[in-house]
Amino acid sequence: MSEEALPQTKADLLARMAQGRAALEQALGRLSEAQLTKLGPSGGWAIKDHLAHLAAWERGIATLLQHRPRWAAMGLDEAAISDYDEEDVNALIYQQNKDRSLAEVLADFHEAHRQMLAALDGLSDAELFKPYAYYTGEEAGDNTRPIIGWIIGNTYEHYAEHQAWIEAML
Repeated sequence: MSEEALPQTKADLLARMAQGRAALEQALGRLSEAQLTKLGPSGGWAIKDHLAHLAAWERGIATLLQHRPRWAAMGLDEAAISDYDEEDVNALIYQQNKDRSLAEVLADFHEAHRQMLAALDGLSDAELFKPYAYYTGEEAGDNTRPIIGWIIGNTYEHYAEHQAWIEAML
């Protein structure tokens, strides 16, 4: 997460999310279907693969905010990935989505964002600062950081990160 001060209210969080999403959508809006589906350098991720990745992570947090299993919502088996690092998880997400059509990926990308907004709609400002563990129902352990950090990391900061990679591909 960046050094920028955390939003202190849901309204501020939503405004930052909207700004980040609008910037990404504007960048995507200038691209053709061919640009969105062309494999990246050395056969790497196409832009649509970045969108599928963003959707999976955003949907995971949206589901977690509803006190439901995050990994299952991302199409992952929690037991199977327990020893995986983030790079391994990202590779699994890529493998699950690489053969999906652009239309499917775009629909999922928009639906995951809708799910995030719906999940946030039911939260108070105070709930944004409850620990991650509060949403899993597990012992706190290492999951004591406020959930807002995960929301930021899987929305506007994640959008900006992938937007930079997308623009570098063009």
